This record gives sequence, C-alpha cells and structure tokens, in this order.
Amino acid sequence: MRIFSIVFLTFALATNLHAQNFADAFKDGGRYFKHSRYDEAIEKFNEALKYNSRSDKAWFYLAMSFKRNNQAEQASIAFEKLRAVNPDYNPVQYFEGGEVFIELNRLSRAERYYEKFLDMYPDIPKNQLKRHEAKNRLIYAQTSRSVREQPNTTSDPVLVSQLNSSYNDYAPQVNPMGTRLYFTSVRPGGFDNVQDSSRTNHYGEDIYVSNIVNDSWSKPMMLPEPINSINDDFGSAFTGDGQTMVYVRCGGDESVGNCDLYITTLDGTKWSEPVNMGNVVNSEDWESQPTISSDGTRIIFTSSRDGGYGGADLYMTEINHLGDWGIPQNLGSTINTPLSDNSPFLAADGKTLYYATSGHPGYGGVDIFYSVFENGKWAKPINLGAPINSSGEDKNFSISGSGKAYFSSSRDSDSYNIYETELPDYLKPKPTAVIQGLVANANTNEPLGALVMIEDIDTGELIAINKSNSESGEYLVVLPAGRNYSVSASKDGYFFYSQSFDLPKDTTYQEITKDIGLEPIEKGTKVVLNNIFFESGRAELKPISYVELNKAAELLQQNGTMVIEVGGHTDNLGSEDSNLRLSQARANAVVDYLKLAGIEEARLQAKGYGESVPLEDNSTAEGRKANRRTEFVIVEF
Repeated sequence: MRIFSIVFLTFALATNLHAQNFADAFKDGGRYFKHSRYDEAIEKFNEALKYNSRSDKAWFYLAMSFKRNNQAEQASIAFEKLRAVNPDYNPVQYFEGGEVFIELNRLSRAERYYEKFLDMYPDIPKNQLKRHEAKNRLIYAQTSRSVREQPNTTSDPVLVSQLNSSYNDYAPQVNPMGTRLYFTSVRPGGFDNVQDSSRTNHYGEDIYVSNIVNDSWSKPMMLPEPINSINDDFGSAFTGDGQTMVYVRCGGDESVGNCDLYITTLDGTKWSEPVNMGNVVNSEDWESQPTISSDGTRIIFTSSRDGGYGGADLYMTEINHLGDWGIPQNLGSTINTPLSDNSPFLAADGKTLYYATSGHPGYGGVDIFYSVFENGKWAKPINLGAPINSSGEDKNFSISGSGKAYFSSSRDSDSYNIYETELPDYLKPKPTAVIQGLVANANTNEPLGALVMIEDIDTGELIAINKSNSESGEYLVVLPAGRNYSVSASKDGYFFYSQSFDLPKDTTYQEITKDIGLEPIEKGTKVVLNNIFFESGRAELKPISYVELNKAAELLQQNGTMVIEVGGHTDNLGSEDSNLRLSQARANAVVDYLKLAGIEEARLQAKGYGESVPLEDNSTAEGRKANRRTEFVIVEF
C-alpha cells in the first residue's frame, strides 16, 4: 500500500507538472499570437503540444499561427490534426482551414471545410454576414477549378526592373499615352518614416514618377512636397490630361479617418497644396486606392466604411450640379463581394473597370477582374486569366490607351513588384482617341492656359471641361469611340477655336496632335468656324452647327462692342454665280441664327464671297472641303 501511494503521488506530481508546463507554454504562445509574433507563437504552441498532444485549442492556435505567418502547408497539417482530435471544436476551424486549402489549390478539401462550417455555424440573424462570406467561399472553391483550367490569356508578364526595388513597389498608374507612370514605394530615401519599428523594411509610403526615355523607363523620381510628406502618401490617380491628382494620405492633421482621399491640381509645373476631400467623401474608416475618370467627373475608390457587403467595397462619387463631390454610392453586389474588393482602375473609355478581389472564382490570393458599365449597370466581372493572375496577390491594374498594361504582384517574392503585359483585344477597354497639342497666342506663339471643352456635337451635351497647362500650353483630352465630338479652346480676350472629331464605334486607338492658335480679339481678326455645316448645295444649317453657333453668340454677348462680318465661302464646283448666291445665303443663315440668339442686327453683317478666296487648292477633295467654310471677321471692337 505504501509503494502504491508513492507511485500514485509521483504520477500525480508528473501529471501536474505536465499540466503546468502545458499551461505556461500555451499562455506564452497566446501572448505572442496576440502581438503578431507568429514565429515565437508557433514555437510555444508546439511546445505545449509536446505536453498535451490532444489539446484542440493548441492545435487551433498553432494552425492559425502558421496561416498568419504565410505557412499554408504547415497550417493545413495542423487544421487536419485538429479535425482528427476534435471535429466539433469550433466552426471557425473550418472557415479558416478552407482559406488555407484554397491557397494550396486543394479545392475539394476547401469545399468540404466550408460545407462543414455552414453545417455547424448557427443560421441565426446575427450570423448572416459570416454565413454569406462562407457561401461565397464555397462557391469559389466549387467553381475556381474550371477557371484555373482555362488556357492562358496572355504571354508571361514582364518584371519592370527599372521601377522595382528590393522593397514593396505597387499601385502603378500609366497615362493614356503610355509615356509616364506613377507608382508607390516604401523604399528608403523618401520622406522616411521608421518610427514604427513593427513595420519591417517599410520606410513610409511615397509616390514616384518615371517617364519613357529612349524606349525605356527612366530612373524613378520621388514627387516633391507638398504631395509627399512624412505621413504615408500613396495610390495616386490622374485625369487624362495629368493635371488633377487624387491620392491617399494617412494620419494627416485634418484627417477624417485613418486614411483619406486628397485632391490637388497642377498649376504650371507645381502641384497645389493637397486638399482633404472632406467628410462627404471620406469616412471615419479607411479610404484608399482611388481612380479618377479621364474627364475628372467621377472617382471610384476603396472604403471599409459601414454599410458595405463585407471587408472593403468599391464606391463612386461624382461631381454634382453644385460643382461639389457628392455622397459616394456603393457600386453594388455585382462588383462587390462579402470579401474585400479593392484597387479599382477606370479605363480611359469611362466604362471599363478593372479591380482586384478574392471574392470571385480565381487562381488564389487576389485576382484582377474587369467589368463594363452598359445599359445602366455593371456587367458580371470577368477574370483576366493566367498568367496575369497567379496564386499570389495580383492587383493595382492600369492600362494605357494602346493596351500596354501594368499591375503589381507578390507572385515571386514576399514583396510587391510591378509587371507589364499586353492584353488581347477582348480584354482591352473600348477604343479611344487621344487629342493633344499646344494652345498658344496665334500672333506671338506665347503658350496660353485656356479652357478646353469637350461636347457631343450631335446633342450639344457638355461632356467635360479641361484646361491647357498655364505655363506650357499643353492640353490633352481622351475621347471614347462611338460619338462625334466638338473640342474647343477658349480664353478671355481671345476668339474661341473649335474642331470636330468623328469617332465611330469601330474606331481603333489613335493619337492625334492638334496645336491650337487662339486669335486675340481685336479689330481685323479673322477666324474660321470649323463646326458650321450646311445641307449639301443648300443654305439650311445642320443641327450639329448649333454647338458652334451658340459659342459665337455667347462670345458676342460677352463683348458688347464687337461688330462682326460673317463671310460665306464655297469651293469651285458649279458656276461662279451660283456659288456666290449660295455663299451669301449661308452667311445670311448664320446671321439669322445669331439674331434669334439675341444678338442685335446692327452688330452683324453677312457677305458671300463664293469661290473667290480659296484657302487650299480646289483640285483635291481635302482642299475643296477646306474652302467650304464660314469665317468671322471683327469689323469693330
């Protein structure tokens, strides 16, 4: 009996010691896990399991430590061991394990895990959000196999070595011409912020720019203050002309949330002081990754604000009738998922949206999708396919007008790098035309900062108002195919200039250079109104002339002492007498329109010149077209 008591006491002491050792190791592991020190947590949970290999909670936290430490294979083994030890430990084990098996491309196992989660997780009102997320992941596991079996859509993306560093480089934004690219980097040498020691290899986010020089990207240059600061500045987006920027700043003095959208404009060669877009656009949560339409009227961005579908969602704000940015609207459940949806890019056509999500079937991690806005709604998103998408995180897509695309990916390392690729035509945006050039004084060639208006010449709809650079006179407008446009430049003290561009739906991408000389308003100034059209051989104005004629009426109203002569001109087809009569009738028709618009008859003169004052040789169709024109001459001012 005495020997039995000693043995029992020894066993009890050993058991208690094992229990205490387990408790100490598990407690230490929990502390490391809470502070995201996963290597140390893994060591301690493994130690705890040496003392109690049947501990379901130790297996769970070991699996979660491996998962958060990006050790998917080890995490899968731990989750399977937990399932063997206690299949009913916690429904969360199956949700988290499903994520791991998706990452490992073991989709059948992931499917069974999500089915088990949904079976165990109570179907009650307060659990619906998580159940929606689980259903999304179940569908992902069920359908991603067919996505991954599709043939490659492009050749392998190319690492852009000139832009990348050994640190995270991401969020590329290429201009419509494909000649300039902005991106974000956490490399040293910027406005370094290393005060937060938890951010390994992270020197604060700054925005850089590179230009094409001799067919290669130049050495990236960091944008100066006030764009970059000691705070995190990242995710820049630009209008088509590159003169309005929207980007993200975190932790500013006037922050609404932890990261907000800011907007700034280029005045000559200097950016204005960035302005926080305020609490109509920004929330108390996280706003990030904006894209702005080429015409500067819409911004789509990522937000984690309340009221979304789960995780982060995509929202859009538009300029309202007051000229202010309106309340952001969620893009809806076709685009957004119960998981995080982010890094939107609105292509130059204004209709094609590229973005990244893990919520639609794909290749694992985060994939890039695209959707087109047609008939008042977003179409079902389409995966861009492999090898653009990989098992890593692929996001921050951007594409030039010609179809050269850039994105960031973690596919080959622990950090993000920038890649380039060429999309097949069916994955590209709708075609556009880029119109660019210089606006200058027609007499002195001095560059002018002028308003550049884009209108639908058929309907008179004002599509956008841009500007030419105040220092260089450079302007650029992006015109999506499928409409007929009037592009005009105007400035106080100068006669406006307009040019029409017809872009049918089957137009391919094109770049047009058109320098604009504005004639100063003074006595004797003569200008051709390019967008006044008549029925063939007749004097009836075509409705598409009204946009131009309304500009002329407005100019006359703004300059009350101006007296003009409207000159009608023809080519040399037909008799000289008939051409003279036709030109006079057309000049009269223009004067009649201006009188109806409220211009006093005494300020208007009409004169037909027939074929007597040609601008070009009448022997060619192009020459005859140039000679058929309406001119304004300032008689008095």
